[in-house]
Amino acid sequence: MLAEKYILKGTDFYKNLSSFFSIFNKFFNLKPLRWFAIWAMVISGNNVVMHIEDRWFYWKWDSFSLYLFIALIISIIFDFIFNSKLKNITNYSPYLYQLIIFVYGYALFLIGANPLYLSLDLLTFGIPYVLFFLVGHMTWKLSFNAVSEPIPSKKDLIPSLVFIILCTIIISTAGFINDDPMISTIAALFLPFPLVAVLFPIAIRHFQRCRMYVVFIPTMFLTMRYPWFIFLTLPLFLFSRYYFYFISGKVIPTFKVDSPDHEFIK
Repeated sequence: MLAEKYILKGTDFYKNLSSFFSIFNKFFNLKPLRWFAIWAMVISGNNVVMHIEDRWFYWKWDSFSLYLFIALIISIIFDFIFNSKLKNITNYSPYLYQLIIFVYGYALFLIGANPLYLSLDLLTFGIPYVLFFLVGHMTWKLSFNAVSEPIPSKKDLIPSLVFIILCTIIISTAGFINDDPMISTIAALFLPFPLVAVLFPIAIRHFQRCRMYVVFIPTMFLTMRYPWFIFLTLPLFLFSRYYFYFISGKVIPTFKVDSPDHEFIK
């Protein structure tokens, strides 16, 4: 990022920009970095509806609709309410917790699909997408502060990673059986990242890549069918980077890996 290179921390210009970006603190209290995954699930619902009608649809600018626009806004409100209650559901058993996340992902999927198009095919084709949402959630749960926390032992992480790998294989296979190139390819491309985390010596960079690409891959693939989606995700990505740099001195979100001072953002 150019600002990181040319606007150094501690300078008067940096401090002035820090004061400016503090105006957006309330906006970032909404946890907008969560919106990448939330929006991807909403778009996935519409994607399945379109796929059932035309398996070959690609790069459709007219895929944008008033309903989808409203659905994306509703998903933000829905996620804010859900995230505010998240601390309460973490007290449940791990199995019930994952079930809640699965149901939550399905709700986002159906918001995007539009309940008026509810059908057995929609529910069936949607399962791999919701499973991948669960995989993404489990991947982000594998987090630790590289500075203040010791890196967990591989023995502690392997059960979760193996489960993520198995789910990803099932997702890709289910997408192939459904003749759905979107989710089958998304899962296949993500699969090497948790595999590397299992097969190679434990390193923070492996988990950083898992966390980055479990969101980046589906977002970018959906853009291939919904080109207008990039005009939502790219500005949010760039604006967030500048905000966090001028507020905390860290470049987040980022594609850098193995940064010793990197602290994961919940």
